[in-house]
Amino acid sequence: MVRKTLNYFIFISLLCALWLFFPLKGTAQNYNNQRDTRPVATKKEKKAAEIEYPLYNGVFVGIDLWGIGSGLLGGNMTSSEVVACVDLKHRFFPTVELGYGKTDEWSDDGIHYKSGAPYFRIGMDYNALYKKKHGHMILVGLRYGFSSFNYDIGSYELNDPIYGGPPMNPNISDDIWGGSVLYQHPGMKGSMQWLEFGVGIRTRVWRALYMGWGIKYHFKLSESKGRFGDPWYVPGFGKYGNNALGVQYTIMYKLPF
Repeated sequence: MVRKTLNYFIFISLLCALWLFFPLKGTAQNYNNQRDTRPVATKKEKKAAEIEYPLYNGVFVGIDLWGIGSGLLGGNMTSSEVVACVDLKHRFFPTVELGYGKTDEWSDDGIHYKSGAPYFRIGMDYNALYKKKHGHMILVGLRYGFSSFNYDIGSYELNDPIYGGPPMNPNISDDIWGGSVLYQHPGMKGSMQWLEFGVGIRTRVWRALYMGWGIKYHFKLSESKGRFGDPWYVPGFGKYGNNALGVQYTIMYKLPF
């Protein structure tokens, strides 16, 4: 009797175990199936946001310090210049430059040149770093320049250091009668048109304050000059010649509007 009861208890226990096992297993399988069927979440890659500047992005005004510094340090050409440009989409910079240049120089052969007049340039700069937000720029530009000016050419009397008196300038001689002659032609009129190709940088120094420098190469387009001699200096262009190289060093401020 006891043995039959024990066998019956074992049989009931096995049935209970089987009943518990199969439902739990089925439930686990269903849960796993649900997890497998759900879409796997993937981490979205962040796309770099494109920098979009407005069409109008401010106005810069400034002065060129190179021409002023050259005169203060003893150079033979002095100029003062103001610069203004508009920032369009931080990419294009229409630019106007207005200045006044002058010289008062003696050449090696004793001829005196004097000139002073205003000039202007107008053109466009292109910012190669227009996609950057740091404010620094690499600029490539083209300018048209013009100046109309008066100039003096003169060969003045020289004092004889031994005997005294004015022996004139021995470098200026009369081809017909011989001897040195007094050579003075004041107030001759001249003008010049030119193109400039330039490259440079402009960097933000502090808030709205910028500093920049560049190198410019001038190509003469047309000119007019007096009949008695070439000008030694052309305001805005530099030393007279077919082409000329110039340097610009500017301090600029971006206006708050």
